[in-house]
Amino acid sequence: MTTAKDARGIDLDIKDAMEGYERFRLAFERDRAFYKSLATKKQTPRLLWIGCSDSRVVPSQITQADPGELFEVRNIANCVPPAWADDEAVGAAIEYALGPLGIDDIVVCGHTGCGGIQALAGPMPPDQGGHLGRWIEYTRPAHRLVAAAGLSEAERSAATIRAHVQFQLDNLMTYEIVATGVAEGRIGIHGWIYDMEQGEILAYDPKTGHWRGLLEAGD
Repeated sequence: MTTAKDARGIDLDIKDAMEGYERFRLAFERDRAFYKSLATKKQTPRLLWIGCSDSRVVPSQITQADPGELFEVRNIANCVPPAWADDEAVGAAIEYALGPLGIDDIVVCGHTGCGGIQALAGPMPPDQGGHLGRWIEYTRPAHRLVAAAGLSEAERSAATIRAHVQFQLDNLMTYEIVATGVAEGRIGIHGWIYDMEQGEILAYDPKTGHWRGLLEAGD
């Protein structure tokens, strides 16, 4: 595949990033005092956001958060490997967020149309083995649960996305720092799903087992 370039030979994707950076520099100069305060003070984010890497789902846009307000972990299908899994990155971020940063709320946010969830809906393509194949195995429990429920094909995708978020909340509780904080009432964990077509967030209510609009749920 030939990479598209402009008349000067610059890759158009890189050019787009360069132009975006140029706009950022102008904004930086306008808000220099704000950015200086970010650079010189310790970060104090209010949420640990564990979400999907999907480029269409931007946490700071959805929540209208300013720089410094979200501590983000983003990976394919917003997975939280259990504490005993062979993954250090997510676990380290959880411990750092709840420890040195003092965050007391964790959001696990899935989204509609998640490719990571859909990847196991059918046979695994031959080119999706290796790291990707092993990673999306973390979505397998949700697929198994929904398959056992015997739902129609039309209902299956949304149900799997919901079940997957609930499993990630369970996985969070395998981390001692999370389980202890929740038991002591210091840590809150929240399961959300972002509907890309509607621009709405659904929140899981563990007391009822139901999903409701975020503003309705008051989560």
